[in-house]
Amino acid sequence: MRENKLLKHLTITLIAITVIISAILYRSTSTYRSTKKQAVTIAKNLGHIDKIDEFYWFTRQENTFSIVGRDNNNEEKIVMIPENGKEAFVIYANKGVTQDDAIKAVLKKNETKKIKKVSLGLVDDKPVWEITATSKNGHLVYYLVDFYSGEIKEDTLKI
Repeated sequence: MRENKLLKHLTITLIAITVIISAILYRSTSTYRSTKKQAVTIAKNLGHIDKIDEFYWFTRQENTFSIVGRDNNNEEKIVMIPENGKEAFVIYANKGVTQDDAIKAVLKKNETKKIKKVSLGLVDDKPVWEITATSKNGHLVYYLVDFYSGEIKEDTLKI
């Protein structure tokens, strides 16, 4: 009888903990989901994007939200939305380097041990790929790769 009570209390406690953790996780991602939803709406209206492929939340000098997708002609476009109130704009993806090309440019430097994250955003109102990587000596490095030329910019940050 005592074992049943203990098992019942343990089960209720585990369910309560699971519900609380789920609620915390849901609330903690609500800003991300809301921001992404707004960015997708802008991308569909401004860029006439029908199919969304990627969403990037870039935080360097200021936040930029970028949507990569395709229009009804299957042409890949990028809609970049600065959070600072400046006007959003559309870039044709074939006018710049791909995410893979940006990663390859960083890997050519032979300083990188592991790529951690890739993001697309604006620095000085110019589109860049930010590649976050771990260097061979264990430091965290933030590379900025110019979207149009594929060159690594000089203001790479090493931590």
